[in-house]
Amino acid sequence: MRLFYAAYLSQENMDAYQALVDGLIGEVPGVLRSIPPSTHHLTLAFLGEIAESDVKICSSALDAVKGFEAFDYALGSPSLLVSRGRPRLIRVSVSEGAEKVRKVQTALLSKLAGDLSSIETRSKPPHITLARFKKNAHRPQTRRVQAAVDRYNTPVPDKDQFSCVQLVKSELTPSGPIYETLGEVHLAEGL
Repeated sequence: MRLFYAAYLSQENMDAYQALVDGLIGEVPGVLRSIPPSTHHLTLAFLGEIAESDVKICSSALDAVKGFEAFDYALGSPSLLVSRGRPRLIRVSVSEGAEKVRKVQTALLSKLAGDLSSIETRSKPPHITLARFKKNAHRPQTRRVQAAVDRYNTPVPDKDQFSCVQLVKSELTPSGPIYETLGEVHLAEGL
């Protein structure tokens, strides 16, 4: 099964990003695929395909963040990720509080690497995936999406609170992924 660690956004910020994505899809139809509504999240680590027998180990790695306090963070502007000359997705990176997010990510991956040596634990910068490009997207469409992102005048959402980390299962279906939370840890309230 496909698993990842995440921190879901507040509903207010989920709604703001979904409005942005809906606007982009309407402006450049047939190019982008939205993620499931109300599932916008900060991806801390994508684990990929995990054997059912290792899910409990992945869930127990959440214990590594139990000592962390909740904190506020802010997100930057949307940008396109292009890989090997092909557009892949529209994402948002952490602009404020990135160091604290990275510490949570490092704790998770260090614990997981110690308990499950067979898993790839190379970390990538935490980010929010807003939409994915369809496989048939080509360069002119990419330029149109980039122009739409550049001129879309929705303000960047308010700060969010990083207060819970989830282990999430992602099941791919023809109509898009279905997410299921398999475990979660709430961070301590700050003083």
